[in-house]
Order: sequence, then C-alpha cells, then structure tokens
Amino acid sequence: MTTVALLASQQPVEALTLGAEWARAGDDITVVLLDGATAILRDGHAAAGALAGARDAGVTIWAHDAAAAERAVTHDTSVTLVDLDRVAALIAEDAAKVQWW
Repeated sequence: MTTVALLASQQPVEALTLGAEWARAGDDITVVLLDGATAILRDGHAAAGALAGARDAGVTIWAHDAAAAERAVTHDTSVTLVDLDRVAALIAEDAAKVQWW
C-alpha cells in the first residue's frame, strides 16, 4: 500500500477520479482541495458526483479552510477543513508521494 497526497488547485475532478482508482486498488489517498478546486463543494455543483465517488472509494478529502471560506461554499461534513499548516505536515511527514494539479 502506498500513501499518496493529491493536491488540487484547479482540477478537482481529475484528482478525485484518480484518487478513487488508487484507493480501490488499496492505496491510502488524501485529496486536498485548494484554491478554485474548493468550488466543487458548492451545493449542486456539476462535478459533485466525483466528490461522492471518491468518498465512497475510501479517499480522505480535505479542503483548505480559507479557500472554502473565500468562495462561501457550504461545508460538506464528509470533507475536513484544514489550514495550510496541516497540509504542509501531510506533505512533509505523512505522504509517501505527492502530486499537485
């Protein structure tokens, strides 16, 4: 099993879809929604299915708290809001591999 952090600034669907595939294969995946990618958390967003699919596959989903607040998105309780210090800790200490969109 590989631990992977997928950081998404602009392409959340791609990160969530890839993360779901890897999670189904047995990897430990965390997708972090940053910047504009947090817009997917809006109620009724066209790509909400990718969010649900990743969650159902076992992907841990985080969203940058300040980016979500800036875009006034509703907090989905299945998504953990985190600050950048927590993201930095994930990258530096926990994730064996990191990919950023």
